[in-house]
Amino acid sequence: MQKILSLFSVFLLLSACEVGVEVPEPSKGQANLSLFVSLGDSYTAGYTNGALSPEGQQTSFASLLAAQIELVSPQDYHIPLLPEETSVGSTLQGEMVLVQGESGPTPYTSQGDPDLLLNPETWINTNGPYQNLGIPGARVFHLLTPAYGNASAGAGNFNPFYARFASSPGLSTALSDAQAQTPSFFSLWIGVYDVLGYALAGGEGQGGVGSQDITPSSLFEQSLDYLLGQLTAEGSKGVVATLPIIEQLPFFNVILPNALVLDATQAAGLLAAYGDYNTAAASYGLSPVTFSEGANFWIVEDDTNPLGLRQIKASEKLLLSLPRENFVTKGWGSQVPIPQEYVLDEAELLSISNAIDDFNGTIAELANKYDLALADLPALMEKTAGGLIIDGVTYNHGYVTGGLFSLDGIHPTGRGSAIIANAFIEAINVTYKSTIPLVDVNSLWGIQFP
Repeated sequence: MQKILSLFSVFLLLSACEVGVEVPEPSKGQANLSLFVSLGDSYTAGYTNGALSPEGQQTSFASLLAAQIELVSPQDYHIPLLPEETSVGSTLQGEMVLVQGESGPTPYTSQGDPDLLLNPETWINTNGPYQNLGIPGARVFHLLTPAYGNASAGAGNFNPFYARFASSPGLSTALSDAQAQTPSFFSLWIGVYDVLGYALAGGEGQGGVGSQDITPSSLFEQSLDYLLGQLTAEGSKGVVATLPIIEQLPFFNVILPNALVLDATQAAGLLAAYGDYNTAAASYGLSPVTFSEGANFWIVEDDTNPLGLRQIKASEKLLLSLPRENFVTKGWGSQVPIPQEYVLDEAELLSISNAIDDFNGTIAELANKYDLALADLPALMEKTAGGLIIDGVTYNHGYVTGGLFSLDGIHPTGRGSAIIANAFIEAINVTYKSTIPLVDVNSLWGIQFP
């Protein structure tokens, strides 16, 4: 009894003590954060749910990072904001929203505001300078290219997302717009679209450095080296980031390769319909197509196959952009092969993986060369792939339900941007011995359900 009373007394004593975590005083450490600018692509700009919108711009990882930097070094951070209640995407569509369908919430693409990109009278070139210099769709060399903002070059030959806020369209570049401000600190996250454009086209590149091809390694390295050399020439410091694992994005994992569900009668009918194919396949030493009751692999185009088609492999990917109504209305994937621009085969996936590895090696080397902080995005994606728990909320790569990615399956939600921003902040704090506070992830917006 005495022992029980003693233990109870200890419990009361411990309960009376206030248990807390010591939070360091916010500090800029060794970093000069007096003027922060951010350069990059759609992730920096705040593209989300398939379009650019004011909400997305204000909650991009770069904008959230700027807000946290301001806690230790007050400053102005201007964003080239779209007007309130507007949105516009790369194909002039609006942002995606969830609407209630017969089978539950369904993504729907809203009406965009193309005038914001097509009408120079709506552009805001004279309202700068802007500290957020994110350009949706930009590759590394685009940040050095004056023609990238030259509207007189004609549609398809310039980027209207940049032209609308460039300090001097057709003459300035994202780099020169940054340098004109003499920033003391910068973030540069660029290179995703140097690979992603190829992936979004189903690996159907056009050769050279066209919009649907992977950027050559030499051009990537030369451009990034020049960018960082110029940004640090006056003693500025900053943070860069490696590129995410593209094949892990929901965009490439929503439509499963074995999602062709058949009953016994349907399976027998398709097997009979492909009888001639299987006879010819045997003569070429190719695998036959097979169908059975239950889950089956789709039929896809393959111009490397002498018969022009085959069944997709378990390791290959289908794009979210594939019009799924064609499964029913046109017999895609069963009676008719899925066009290969909606398919990433093993060779194309290997090209993507090799490019990401190559570019990430270059980014890490140049971060070391210029003594910059480095945010490890592949490591972050490995954590989120398995489920990252933050204050009781789990984030993963699930489409719609995962909380990390928006409805376009490529860009993050506000909460996803906060998680990315925190990866940047942690890298800055380690490198420059600062104590910039982290973003409160769960206070940001996620998928909005109807």
